[in-house]
Amino acid sequence: MRQSELSDALSEIPALTVVSDGPVLVVTVPAIGQSLRLHAETMTWLKHGVLPTGEPFLQLQGRMQDHEVRLVLLNDDVGWVPPDVNSLLDSAMEVAITDAPEMVAYTDLERESVRALAGAERRWVNLDAVGVTLLMHRCAIVGAMRLGLRPLRAVRLWHELWCYVGDFPTGPFWPDPYWDRLLLEAGVPLAPYEKARVGDRPAVEAMTVADLRAMEPVLTVDRADDNFLAAWRQWMKLTPRQVCEVLTADLPEARIEVSLYIEGGGAVSMRIAPSGVFQALIELRLSFTTRSASLDEIRIADELKGSGIFSRLRLNIENFTRTLGLLSLKVYATGDGSVAFARAGYDWDRS
Repeated sequence: MRQSELSDALSEIPALTVVSDGPVLVVTVPAIGQSLRLHAETMTWLKHGVLPTGEPFLQLQGRMQDHEVRLVLLNDDVGWVPPDVNSLLDSAMEVAITDAPEMVAYTDLERESVRALAGAERRWVNLDAVGVTLLMHRCAIVGAMRLGLRPLRAVRLWHELWCYVGDFPTGPFWPDPYWDRLLLEAGVPLAPYEKARVGDRPAVEAMTVADLRAMEPVLTVDRADDNFLAAWRQWMKLTPRQVCEVLTADLPEARIEVSLYIEGGGAVSMRIAPSGVFQALIELRLSFTTRSASLDEIRIADELKGSGIFSRLRLNIENFTRTLGLLSLKVYATGDGSVAFARAGYDWDRS
């Protein structure tokens, strides 16, 4: 499908805002404060319709991230068909959920999660039923994630419900780095999930000087020697590979430089300049002794303002500092930057 064809179809839903980001259309539903990302070339079918209330809607079908997707866009909501539960489980046993909804809506995610959590807190609870609810909710959230949506509160509620179940009764989930990334965005501790990935990524304690250079040129350090390695082992909770995964999420052209000091300070500089063309820059200071970080500079090329790159940089920085165990992130912002960070939920520090 051509991008112009998809853009014209989306324009029939007047409350939506649509911005082109190269080959991607970023579609924002202001009523829910969420945006999804649609690749026109992956869309194979669309159909317009009208609700009984007279409100228009648009049905779409296609493939994203090698998964079939079917969704409905409305003025105030977005609905999608969740993935098959067996595609998420690492189990030879087929699982069938007879009352699973055919389609879920974003506005239902949090409401249903709150309801399920309240039910789990009752004195007598059927853990098998809670396990089924967990499966259905995870399918719904994964479907949202594949569209580019970020239902972070629903993810936190899902994790609370997961904690009630303990050993999951239906078998382990298939490894999914995108799900892990969503957990990080939601501020969910990854400790239970890190064990499942320990074979893929070396522990910080086992790192060598060679590991400091392993991610070059994506990540470089100011000096790859034993002193720097000792500082990394003492203060960092992530391997160089994990640092790249968190900081460069959805930013494949980003390049990172890390400085660390044995007394507990450090700095991270990230620059995006594909083929030498500047796009964005961040300068971040770290203080492990005070468990805080300061964003000293964030610059974005004028032509990329409003493209969504600011939101992605901000999310990656927040995920990075949160995963390191830092408790605060301070930003000195003026002009448009102060408005952007205020809208993102940053509080004014009156001190």
